[in-house]
Parts: sequence; structure tokens; C-alpha cells
Amino acid sequence: MKRSRKWLFTLLLLIVAIVAFNYHSGTPVEDLLEKYTYPESEFLTFDGMNVHYRVTGDGPVLVLIHGVASSLQTWEGWHSKLSDDFTVISFDVPGFGLTGPHPDDDYSVNMYMGLIDRLLDNLKVDSCYMAGNSFGGYLTWNYALHNSSRLKKIILIDAAGYNANRKIENPGFKLAMNPWTKNISHRITPYFLVKKSVEDVYGDKSLVSDETVQRYYDLMLRKGNREAFSEILINLHSGKVNPEIIGNITQPTFIMWGSEDRIIDSEDAFRFRNAIKNSRVIVYPDVGHIPMEETPELSASDARNFLL
Repeated sequence: MKRSRKWLFTLLLLIVAIVAFNYHSGTPVEDLLEKYTYPESEFLTFDGMNVHYRVTGDGPVLVLIHGVASSLQTWEGWHSKLSDDFTVISFDVPGFGLTGPHPDDDYSVNMYMGLIDRLLDNLKVDSCYMAGNSFGGYLTWNYALHNSSRLKKIILIDAAGYNANRKIENPGFKLAMNPWTKNISHRITPYFLVKKSVEDVYGDKSLVSDETVQRYYDLMLRKGNREAFSEILINLHSGKVNPEIIGNITQPTFIMWGSEDRIIDSEDAFRFRNAIKNSRVIVYPDVGHIPMEETPELSASDARNFLL
């Protein structure tokens, strides 16, 4: 009996230690600015949010939209490789990065469409190309329907939205979406779980650097981002997405996918291709969910060849 109590006491101490070590109420954005802004970083205020964006290069405009739990840093390779030919614009999607949460917790498609409209209006962009990864791909194909006259061509990179009811395997996603654990995940965020999630989106885990994991971890802890992460995932997987409207896209479309995507199966690449009349697909062998980050040089070169 005494031995059982000793083990129980030890277990409770371990749980308390884990909670205490991984508890974080949220990092003020001011503490992240120096580390996660670029010399070209700017902020525009919309609906009570300071939207962080970056513009590099010169030429036709290419707008880049990242996915969930990510930030505009995921496009670093494309900024570097494509700025000789394009004016490259990336921004932190509301709910993530330095932009942070929407003050009214509005993560509807209509909110995002309106925000992209206002961002491009402020930057005086009448016509552009657009590329999006994962949730950013979902926003890209929705924007192609929302404001088709503005987009000349689109690139969908492991895009979300085709099979919203698929089973969720990523442990971080599960915790953030489960009604029993999501509130806990808004305060307790173990570094090892973030590392596991980042490794899951790469095809080759050896390419995941400590610096990359730290970036994802730091920006996830930005005050309000974990709550937004839950809401966006729940909205996206609510079953309300109607993939039939994808067939109404008229822009020439390039579909990029990693063969080792563990988040969205590469079969969806061909579903998009079959739905969109003027489209083509490339699947990168041994690459995961974020080709633009895992293989920036090759994916950027393919994007350039498609757009020009």
C-alpha cells in the first residue's frame, strides 16, 4: 500500500512538473518583433489587427499565403529565388505569426477574403498571381472565386479544402481541436510536441533545424495564436466546405504536392486537377506538406516557369 502511494505521489509530481515547465500564457507581440521581422517588414491596420507583411523584388506581383501554425517566414526561399522576376508579397495570416488573432475571433472565409481585398487595395495591386500552401491554398482558391478578375494565375501547394472530413492524425492538431483538450492546449504547449509536428510536415526530417522548430514554437506562443489555431482548424474541418465550387475556378492553376505529405494525402492533388479545367500537377518525390520550405529552389523554379 505504501509503495502504491509512493508511485502515485511520484506520478503526480511528474504531471505537475510537466505542466509547470510547459505552461505559457502567451508571448506579447512586442517581444517577438526584433527576431521575426525583416528589413522590409511593414504593418497595416485592419479591423483592430496590425497585419504583418513583407514586399521584395520588382515585376509582376506574386502574393504568397502560408498555412496554419505557420508564418510568412515559410516563404523565405521563394522571396530569395523569385524577387528578381516578381514583386513578392507575403503576409502573416490573421490567427498566426506577428499579425495574431482577430479581435472578434472571426476566422470565416468572408473575413479572410475581405482582408486580402483591403491589403491588396492598400498596396495598389490591381492584378497579381497568388500561391498558397495548405490553409493558404484554401484561401487562394477561395479568393480565385471571390475576386477572379484580380488573379491571373494561381498555385495551390498541398492545398486544404477538398476532403474536410478526413481523419486527423497530427497530435498537435488533435489536441487543438478536441473539446476536452483544446483549452489545455491554449496554455500548455510542449516544445517536443511542436518539434514532432514540424517534423511531420517535412518529408525528410533531417532537414528540420533547431532554428526552424524554434520559429514555429515562438510564433505559436504569440498571445492569442493558439486559440485562433483551434478555431481555424475546427472551422476548416466542420464539414461545411463545399469542394464542388472548386470546379468554377477559371484561372490557369498549377498544383504542387509532396508525395510524403502526412497532413493532406497527395491524392487530393489529382482531385484538384480533375476539378479545375485549366490545371496541371507536379508531385515532388520524398517531399512533405510544405515543398516551398523543404525544397525552395526547385519549387520556386517550377513556379517561375509556370507564371512567366
